[in-house]
Amino acid sequence: MFSIDNSLKNSLSALGLTAETYRVLMLLPLVYVAWADGLMDDAEIERIDEIAKTRFHLGPRGLSLLDGWLFERPTKEYFDEGMQDLFYLAQAEDGEPLVHPEELHDLLVHCESIARASGHAFDVPTGVTKQEEDALSEIAKILRVDNGVSWGRLLDELDAGPASVAAGRVPSSRRPG
Repeated sequence: MFSIDNSLKNSLSALGLTAETYRVLMLLPLVYVAWADGLMDDAEIERIDEIAKTRFHLGPRGLSLLDGWLFERPTKEYFDEGMQDLFYLAQAEDGEPLVHPEELHDLLVHCESIARASGHAFDVPTGVTKQEEDALSEIAKILRVDNGVSWGRLLDELDAGPASVAAGRVPSSRRPG
């Protein structure tokens, strides 16, 4: 088993996490995206709960922590520290990491799923808001995984539709000469 240093143990403890509950940290990026627009929709809560139960198999204490995050927005500092700790948990120097690095990549897929779970555009790739796009990008940067661009934005850029042109995001091959 991967051993963590005292500073990481202290940070996890300050976040209210223990050896029994550290896996709930995997859901913090999803919660961050859900809160990005300042609101937590019922659809986002349902989707996060479903992922928590089917993918992460959290115990009662982990679910209790998650419920707290869903009903009261954690501070920006809490989010930042938690996501940084999540990255560190995937950096095993000896033995097996507590979080596998490939799981960090999977989290971005789940994060976009949460962004698309809003009531105004349920599961439509183009329904991701600017705040959610920014949150996806920030998560990708902290976790050091791909670029954190939603499918809607990627499709828009590839299509070079009106929104891309207006935003100046047209691939060079599609720009007028």
